[in-house]
Amino acid sequence: MQEHLYLVLDSKGTPLANAVLESPPNAEVLQIRVLNDKVDDVAAHREIQLIGIDDSTPNRIGVIVRQREDQLVIQPTAALDSNARENLRILTDFSSVMYPVSGSWKGQKAVRAKDLSCGGVAFYTTAPLVHREIVELVLPVTDHPLVVKTQVIREVKEEGSPPLYAAKFVDLIQDEEALIRKAVFSIQIRTS
Repeated sequence: MQEHLYLVLDSKGTPLANAVLESPPNAEVLQIRVLNDKVDDVAAHREIQLIGIDDSTPNRIGVIVRQREDQLVIQPTAALDSNARENLRILTDFSSVMYPVSGSWKGQKAVRAKDLSCGGVAFYTTAPLVHREIVELVLPVTDHPLVVKTQVIREVKEEGSPPLYAAKFVDLIQDEEALIRKAVFSIQIRTS
């Protein structure tokens, strides 16, 4: 049986721990094994969200019905769509560079990431960017550095810091999506 890795979140979407599914993905009742001694953090909640690392694993909302050591039995109450995986944002802090696509500026500019999701990234930079501008950003947190196109969605003003830009990934191929998803989950594993 293939091992299904899940990220466990509380009902508000805050990451709590990682877990391995011990039952079939579509079972009426799910059994998970919580990793890294985080079972008490998860068991402190009644309702949790389970977000699978890969597309073949269904995302669920469920209620904890039983605990034995690092194992939890979950009664699924609702399905989560694939957007749950894309909207999952992990705080991170890495330095990188970006390159222009539009030609409105030249060279490379430094960026510092604030958070990363399967659908986009938020980063600080002193380079002035405009709404909907597309830049190529180097993601050093994937297995091998990945150059991805991102489109600026908005600028967020934070006092005392360089401009913060929220950007979404555009024109990703499936392999790039999988590498980014794996990076998001591995960052969460290290920080949880």
